[in-house]
Amino acid sequence: MKIEIKNRWDKKVLVSGKYENIKECLEKNRDANLRGAYLQGAYLQDANLRGAYLQDANLRGAYLQGAYLQGADLWGAGLCGSDLRGSNLRGIKNYSEHHTIFQEVVRQQKIDTFTQKEWSIIGQIIVHRLCWDSIKKRFNKSAMGIFKKLKKVGFDEWEEKYK
Repeated sequence: MKIEIKNRWDKKVLVSGKYENIKECLEKNRDANLRGAYLQGAYLQDANLRGAYLQDANLRGAYLQGAYLQGADLWGAGLCGSDLRGSNLRGIKNYSEHHTIFQEVVRQQKIDTFTQKEWSIIGQIIVHRLCWDSIKKRFNKSAMGIFKKLKKVGFDEWEEKYK
């Protein structure tokens, strides 16, 4: 079938061609500039999007369970409501503003990684989608332990942002 992936703002075609589905199209065009791509609700389970340039892409509600996103650039990407369960998020870039990614990275850690107090803080950050200023005001230095632990497993942007 003919697939076109368009920019969500100016409707310019970013990628076009005959593919079985959107997943195949994205996998075969990972190196394409997909900035601003409109992919809302796309079914991308287990998609290999390693290193994909997805800045400002609309991935709201996308089914990304098990997707391989290692090294993908997600600056400004809309991920609210996306299913990232089991996704490989190692080496992703520009993720510090994404609660959905924070939730999945935390979920992938062992339960005893965090203290009960840290789990309480994590819950509030996720449920209330707190911004950085609110996190700092509400928890002061108490949240830093969470971000230090996440840095140890390869996710340092949150600690840098919190400093």
